Amino acid sequence: MYNIILVRYGEMTLKKANYKEFLKAINANIKRKLKQFSKLQFSNTDYRFYIHLNGEDYLEVIKVLDTISGLASYSPCLKVTSDLEEVAKQSISLIKEENLERKTFKVETKRSNKTYPLTSQEITQKVAGLILKEIKLEVDVHHPDFVLNIELRNEGTYIYLRNYLGMGGLPAGTGGNGLLMMSGGIDSPVAGFLALRKGIILKAIHFASPPHTSNLSLQKVVDLTKEISKYSEFEELELLIVPFTEIQIAIQKYCNPTYLITLMRRAMYKIAEQVALKEGMSVIINGESVGQVASQTVESMMVVNEVTNFPVIRPLVTYDKQEIVDIAKKINTYDVSILPYEDCCTVFVPKHPVIRPKVEIAKKEEEKYEMNQLIKEAVSNIKRITLSYNEEYFVGGEDKDKYEI
Repeated sequence: MYNIILVRYGEMTLKKANYKEFLKAINANIKRKLKQFSKLQFSNTDYRFYIHLNGEDYLEVIKVLDTISGLASYSPCLKVTSDLEEVAKQSISLIKEENLERKTFKVETKRSNKTYPLTSQEITQKVAGLILKEIKLEVDVHHPDFVLNIELRNEGTYIYLRNYLGMGGLPAGTGGNGLLMMSGGIDSPVAGFLALRKGIILKAIHFASPPHTSNLSLQKVVDLTKEISKYSEFEELELLIVPFTEIQIAIQKYCNPTYLITLMRRAMYKIAEQVALKEGMSVIINGESVGQVASQTVESMMVVNEVTNFPVIRPLVTYDKQEIVDIAKKINTYDVSILPYEDCCTVFVPKHPVIRPKVEIAKKEEEKYEMNQLIKEAVSNIKRITLSYNEEYFVGGEDKDKYEI
């Protein structure tokens, strides 16, 4: 029944100085992501994008739109002439097709075509009256079962019953470059999603500790990175895997155990900074949230941050855990994140980690092991995997029990 999807842009409409650049980017992203649908045609104005369905399944198209940042909302519509009898006739057909008879409803009209001879209120009353003559419905302007939306524009009239919320944010590829510290937990994939939502181009970095962590642990990270890659510009992300075992062993052997997490995090940030510089990244991104664990007090964050001059973005810093879980479920990463395979941080957790570390103590502890040499070796042995949302990847290749990094 629907013949077009009306797409509304997000907050990019506020970016007056760069609006044309953003408009070009988001229109290209929409067309690229929807290229699998051969019958679709596209058109746009400054504030709307139109997807002409030509028989394609609108629900399948909407599934793809849900992965495109920079979109506020979209509605499957019937585009008709602006003759009100035709509008009413097609509205009746739509209501019947959606099995909405014997419900309560209201009509809402937007009239951007100011040359049309009737006001929005007059159009609403006229169309509602014609519908009520043909279908047994009741009007309820306060709590209707459904709303019939009518938009009169210069090029025609759009009728729709549903409005699907989009990702919001900014167009993919317009927010600079960031390096995401990806663990196998709940938080970091959500942080990556929120960064992608703001148009940031990501690469992910993961710290692995074989043989203390298994290939199943690394497979979790691969699967999580793959899952959020569907929100990226080209539906793929590069994952950089850092061999971190020797650093952890040295810290555990030579340093104060209460500072183990702090020292590990500082080493991670030193490595992340070197990688970010080499890869042309502008920021480091992680999933830290204040107070969730001992390493995520503001005092601990300050001590860890002290090792880098790079800006560090923490999208989740003020989120409650349940808020993070809700997003993880929405983006389909939660079930993978809770699989019981330990990562490098959970394997080496001390019994009583310091929650308010001091920079001077952390620096003295770092003098007890060959930090710089071990970091150099770790960086020189980083492995890369390019992960695509539409392609399977198994750690170790065909032999799923083999651990390779």
